[in-house]
Parts: sequence; C-alpha cells; structure tokens
Amino acid sequence: MQAAGVVVEFNPFHYGHKYLTDELRKSGITHIMAAMSGNFTQRGEPAVAETPLRVRAALESGVDLVLQLPVPFAVSGAAAFAGAGVNLLGATGIANYIAFGSESGDVDSLKEISSLLLSGQADEAIRKELETGITYAAARENAVRIFLGAKADLLRNPNDILGVEYINGITLAGLSAKPLAVRRRGAPHDSAEKSGSIASASEIRKMIFSGSDEWKNYVPNPEIYNIKGPEFLVDLAKYETLILYKLRTMSPAETALLPDISEGIENRIAKAAAGAKSLDELCSGIKTKRYTMARIRRILCCALLGITAEDLKKPLPYIRVLGFNERGAEMLGVMKETASLPVISRLADLEKSGETGEELFAKECAATDVYSLLCGNVSPCGREKAYKTIVKNDEISR
Repeated sequence: MQAAGVVVEFNPFHYGHKYLTDELRKSGITHIMAAMSGNFTQRGEPAVAETPLRVRAALESGVDLVLQLPVPFAVSGAAAFAGAGVNLLGATGIANYIAFGSESGDVDSLKEISSLLLSGQADEAIRKELETGITYAAARENAVRIFLGAKADLLRNPNDILGVEYINGITLAGLSAKPLAVRRRGAPHDSAEKSGSIASASEIRKMIFSGSDEWKNYVPNPEIYNIKGPEFLVDLAKYETLILYKLRTMSPAETALLPDISEGIENRIAKAAAGAKSLDELCSGIKTKRYTMARIRRILCCALLGITAEDLKKPLPYIRVLGFNERGAEMLGVMKETASLPVISRLADLEKSGETGEELFAKECAATDVYSLLCGNVSPCGREKAYKTIVKNDEISR
C-alpha cells in the first residue's frame, strides 16, 4: 500500500481535483485519503453543497477515504488549516505522502522556505517588516527574500503558500510522510479564467449561484449535487443576516476571545458592527492594512459558530470517517493497528475520544445546525448526529 493524504475542501469537487487524484495514481499511489472540511470553509463562508454530497463526489472521482477536518480548523488561516489536516492524516499511521496542488511544483524550494521559517532565522526580519504596517503574508515574503532571493516569489502563490504550511506541519509533527507536490494545470486559484474542462472552485460557485447550468461542464458527476434551483442552495443573504445579528450582540470582550484577534481589533469590530447594514460594509469598516478581507471573514465566521482561540489550542481528539470505498476499507483495516487516535465512524464510538472529543463534536453539531438554517429547504437541528458514514459499494461490510 502506497497511501497519500490530501487536505481539501472540495467546494465543489471539480476537474482540477480529479487531475490531482489521477496524477497521484500515475505516480504510483495506490490509496488516497482526504481530510475534508465540513459545512464551513476557510473562506469564512458556508460550503456551496453540504458535506454528504461533497463526500459522495470525492468517492466517485478518485478519493478512497474521506475524513473530517474539524470545523475550528476548517475555518482557520493557512497555518492552522494545513497543520490540523497534516496532523489528522499523520494520526492514521498509514500516510506515506502528504500531497498537494502547487503552482510551481517545486517541492525542494518549498522545503527550503519551510526550513528557513521553522529555524527562526527570519523571525527578526519578519518582525521589522510587520512594524511597517503590512500584512503578515507580505512581511514573511519580504523576509524570506532577504535569505532566499527570488524563491520568495513562491509565497505569492496560494497553493504554494499552503504547500509550505503542509511541509511545516510534517516537520513539526515529526511525520515520516514525504511532501508530494503536483503541479497545477488550468485555471489559477480563484481566477475567472477557464482552461478546457478546468475552472477554479470560486468561479464554479459563481456559476451555480447565478442559476446557470454552465457549472456542470466543470464538475465530474454533477448529478450528485442535486442542485435544481435557488431553493436547494445555501442562501448567502441569510448568512449575512446571521453574521450581523451575532456581531451586534457580542461585546468587545467576547470578540477578543475569537481566533486571530490582536492589536485591539475587537473594538474596531464592535464599532463597525454597530453601524453596518451589510456584510461588505461590516468587513470594510473592520479592514486595516494588517487585516486582510479573508482574515476578517474567518473571524466573523468563528463568531457565528462560537469558535474561540482556545479551540485551536486543543489537540485533535479523534479521526472521524465520513465515507470510504473498497480501497478505503483496506485503509481502515490497517488503521485499526496504526492509528494514534480513536477512529470514529459511528456516534457510539465518540466515547472513545473523551471529553475533548465530545466538546469538539458539539461544535461540529452546532455548525451544522447553523448551516441547516442557511439552506433553501430549512431542516431541524440534529443532522450532524444523524450523519451516516457513506460507503460507495454496498457490499463492503465493516
């Protein structure tokens, strides 16, 4: 068994993701597992399709085992998102590789950047850059350029940035898994460009919300998503209203407990929330040179979901299985002996993970209950507890 793990959102699963799984197979990988976000994503937004649909799409298109990336990390910045994903995949005990899409495909240069950052050599340079008022990402790029010259350009590429964080995670966790970069092809991340059958996930989401059927040309097995009209989609206007409500009812002291809060930004958030009439207006009122829009939206999402900075400090308590196929069943069989965390595929298994596991699952349930309010056909609470592990082939027995 040669197993590779990927950290993903599949929001939605598209032909670029299919290219990644196909390339991994060509490289000799026999088994692919994914640590996948649930109903909320790193953009600080609800996923375009609920978790079970995205699990099914992944299993139909090359992924063998889907594990859940817990919600506090799924809505976090690159370091926490990638670090938790790598730790989750590493805890299975079967990952030979941590694979990822990469604009450059230059894994050696990414490892060099990671090594520099983890060594602490660039810390003082980063601190000085931050004093100029620029974002952390820009400060880090400028600092790396001092030591590694043009290789710092890689820190302008979204997937290469995540690649560095994946490599950091492998090193910090002491994993034997090797980083494996698959060079992206087709449309760039978040681009409106299209290349053959490949479009970016953000562009596909725009197509879906516009009501056009064009998105079906860029997604394998589009029938899985059952998107028939606006009433079946997440209602982003509802999400906006919930965010505004939540921020208007929070004190600066409560806001200060959220992840990624610093420099007294909680007071700026409270002031903006008191007058904002839309999410865009709220974000614009909070925006500073140091705080990007993406960072602000993640903070607001965490506020709505009740996620605090303390939640990100807690260790992963379990490995939750969302779905698998025959090769995935083989992986689960081996994991019975190799996994360093309890493997949860049924609600009854949760007790194996102790109090921390129960607290984390409660956060997951609350997030799904919020997500259920955002769907065109609103459903009652309890969908996360009712989740059934998806098995691609019915003849597989566990």
